[in-house]
Amino acid sequence: MYRVIKVLNNNGVLVYDMKREEEAILLGSGIGFGKHVNERFERDENTKRYTIVDREEKRRTGRQVLSGMDPAFLELAGKVVDLAGQELGTLNPNILIPLADHIAVAVERMQNGILLKNPFHKDIHVLYPEEYQIALAARDMITSATGCLLLDDEVGYIALHIRAGRMDEKLEDSLQMVTLIRLVVSMAEDEMKIKLDPHSFMFERFAAHLRYLLVRIRDQEPVTLDMDEYARTQFPESYRLAGKICARIGEELQKPVPREAVGHLAIHMERLRLPG
Repeated sequence: MYRVIKVLNNNGVLVYDMKREEEAILLGSGIGFGKHVNERFERDENTKRYTIVDREEKRRTGRQVLSGMDPAFLELAGKVVDLAGQELGTLNPNILIPLADHIAVAVERMQNGILLKNPFHKDIHVLYPEEYQIALAARDMITSATGCLLLDDEVGYIALHIRAGRMDEKLEDSLQMVTLIRLVVSMAEDEMKIKLDPHSFMFERFAAHLRYLLVRIRDQEPVTLDMDEYARTQFPESYRLAGKICARIGEELQKPVPREAVGHLAIHMERLRLPG
């Protein structure tokens, strides 16, 4: 059972979930039509439910969180979240509010002629191609609804929101992964005197293993395969470089890096030296 706190528009309602004892947003065609404050109702299966889950948002009421936000952007964000869920599978739907807020601000910036450069656009495009394709579709939705065409830089940021929802992590964590992968690739290229093709299978494989390693270090989870001794004796140059990179990763994440991580990375660094 839900109790109406505020009718956002015909297709959105801020409610109190009486069973879970928390505020939520319900979006669905016509769900807000004719509703009144304090009215109680059951939602049908076609209605989407979004919880206000961010720690900062938890300290505020739903009215405060949504204050000043055009409900149309909540609807837009809801459509993007639905599309991402259909195309990518499991997705945390509670990226709704930060995504809606970003879209609203991005549209306002464009309408005022303010261009926000995204220094990670190319990295996001390469590292998260599936999320980027959803973000391109989101741009089309936004253009259709507002008449405003967002630049590619903004598409990159939307893709990052989708990535955060896909990985069930904070937006800043997703951005940190992009930053660290760029850092490691740059260090590898400089030290090994090579240039990696970001569209090659070799790069995709390296980036995938690197993401795995970074998440394990960030979350302080063990690296299960111990190849440290093998990597140290068989690939001393790659091991030396991996040690240097892991030290930098530890500094950036402010987390201890296990010995196994160095050996793991060294093996994948050695693969970068192979032709093709």
